[in-house]
Amino acid sequence: MVRVFVNATSAVLGGGITVLRHLLATFPAVDDGEGLYTVICRREVSREIDPGHKRVELLTQDLSTSSPIKRVWWEQLRLPSSLGAKFDVLLSPANVGVLAARIPQVLVFQNMAPFDARVRRTSRLQGRVRLEGLRLMGIASARVARRVVFISDYARESIARQAGLAADKTVRVYLGRDPAFAPTPRERIDGVLQRYRLTTPYVLSVSHFYHYKNIVELVRAFALARTGLGSRVTLAIAGAEHEHDYAAAVRRSIADAGIDDCVRLLGPVGSADLPALYAGATLFVFPSTCESFPNILVEGMASGAPTLSSREGPMPEIAGSGAAYFDPFDPSDIAATIVRVWKDGDEAKRLRSSALARVRDFSWERTAQGLLDALRCATSFGRE
Repeated sequence: MVRVFVNATSAVLGGGITVLRHLLATFPAVDDGEGLYTVICRREVSREIDPGHKRVELLTQDLSTSSPIKRVWWEQLRLPSSLGAKFDVLLSPANVGVLAARIPQVLVFQNMAPFDARVRRTSRLQGRVRLEGLRLMGIASARVARRVVFISDYARESIARQAGLAADKTVRVYLGRDPAFAPTPRERIDGVLQRYRLTTPYVLSVSHFYHYKNIVELVRAFALARTGLGSRVTLAIAGAEHEHDYAAAVRRSIADAGIDDCVRLLGPVGSADLPALYAGATLFVFPSTCESFPNILVEGMASGAPTLSSREGPMPEIAGSGAAYFDPFDPSDIAATIVRVWKDGDEAKRLRSSALARVRDFSWERTAQGLLDALRCATSFGRE
């Protein structure tokens, strides 16, 4: 048996929890019975990631009210002493590893923001300090890890260069796709739209509110595109308002453009409703400028929505021919792309077909197998 310890205390919301939930459910299904997994996570997320499998043990740590300094102290000083000889390998799945770990460690980089100079430069002072601290911790973690996993080639090239990592120490493993995201029956779509008081046709964007998600530019683009779309079209934006200042800027941009009547801020949308919300959209637009692996982009493509995407970062790598691309910093280019695909039914059908073919390349079984290979490589356990 390979005894794997997973430090999941950095998983607080969104993509980090999604990744852990799928991995912990999939590891035991693909490891031929050779793995035991002990996972430490925050108490408030333990129910969300518990796969209920006999070879997965969940431990909880109450860090919700701890200061960042206390959290770092616990992770870097207290946690190493508890690992001891009980485990064969440590998996750190969220950018920051345990620097003094006494066992081989595999580090996974999921968050690109600390390594994006533009994101750091355009953040407020407190955010810049935090991101720079995370960048330095990530680099230090990568240097002590036995194996470093990146979830796109784009992230691998950028972060490995900043960290000075040798190519043979790194590996790229794409994340998977939740099979719940798939084309949805019309009656299911209608029920979800009724619940959110949303009518067709609508252009959809899904994103938590962070400044690098480029929601302000999307709003401005939609204002420019309206004359080419028709007056009945709605821009629907789903996501939690994590950066309150940026959320206020989004609302100001809506008011300044005079389009309050045709923009809906839906707030957080539950995962059960998202597939139908994607599938009911005439177009799905993904304007983000900073991603490591854009889960939301894959979800929209898998749900059958004709997809328009930022051409920055790993988006073309992930979406391939399944999206039409635009310059996310140029509202006029976003608007022109929206109008072109809106009016061209053949292109919309082609994008939909290409996207559904592309997302077949992403599965959690492949992701779990890739990470298990990295763990075996780090420990020299298991099959070669």
